[in-house]
Amino acid sequence: MVRGLFPFLGFSAANLPVPNGGSSVRQVSVARNCRLGQPVSGYYARRMQSDSGRSGTAEVVAVLRAAAARDSVLRNPDRFAERLISPWYRWGLRISLVRAGLLWAAEQQAPGLYAYVTARTKYFDRVIVGEIRSGAEQVVILGAGADSRAQRLPELRSVAVYELDHPATAEWKQRRLRAAFGAVPAQVRYVPVDFGNQSLDDVLDAAEVARDRRTIFLWEGVAPYLTHAEVDVTLTAIARFRAGSGVVFDYWDQGAIDEPSRYPGAAEYLRRLAARGEPIRSGLDPKALADHLTAHGLKLVDNAGPRELDEYLTGSGRTSLSFCWMAHARVR
Repeated sequence: MVRGLFPFLGFSAANLPVPNGGSSVRQVSVARNCRLGQPVSGYYARRMQSDSGRSGTAEVVAVLRAAAARDSVLRNPDRFAERLISPWYRWGLRISLVRAGLLWAAEQQAPGLYAYVTARTKYFDRVIVGEIRSGAEQVVILGAGADSRAQRLPELRSVAVYELDHPATAEWKQRRLRAAFGAVPAQVRYVPVDFGNQSLDDVLDAAEVARDRRTIFLWEGVAPYLTHAEVDVTLTAIARFRAGSGVVFDYWDQGAIDEPSRYPGAAEYLRRLAARGEPIRSGLDPKALADHLTAHGLKLVDNAGPRELDEYLTGSGRTSLSFCWMAHARVR
């Protein structure tokens, strides 16, 4: 029964299951007749179609963050995730035996994901806070889902935050925020996007995101599902912002896609994701990442692999995924 709650645990945080109906506030309309450039991602379009019903993958990732926030060793900093997930999950996490069963099922079907999600949350938090403290004036979250940083990180209260996501997901999140906190954060602008038909440049322009302000982009759990061309289009769009702006993102080691047998767990992840219709479409070479970013107007600041990410898991006896990396880059 517990296993049935986890048909498969992917690690994309782009979208969440959403009920029909409802209304939203502080929502920035993106013009439907804007010039169509190369779509940000066919992956987004596919996920948007599935979200017309109910896709549980991203909510499961939020459940893992919430569970790890209750873990006295891992200490995932996302203490608000539990308030945004479905009531059934909240109930389960509060009962130790049920929580243990959920985590057992997660580990059986996606070994290492629980630890990886915690390492990713901590790494991204560190980068975003550092960027704001050093002068970033805007935060742009690509595929915001259940991201709670605007609520839980004090540094984000004094900057403009743009959350880009499918309209249904944005409305779902705003309803959950109002239910949990009584209101949505005043500094957040929710930007409903048809990622399948609009270029990122067009979306940012329509939302009036100022390119002359130093900006940090959060691109979490998305890049591996894009083609190489789509990844490059996104990097190029980010590089058009003011010098010193940055991006933090996670990616698959290309070697794990080319030769998965060399990376523990990679072959099984590739198989399960492909079976779900959400295949891994691209990776990057960690050794060549600096040159790749340079070609797209960015400078690599940090490139954290499994060994570095394990430092965020000290004392837990857990390790991160062997094939996933995280990177921080800035506009040159």
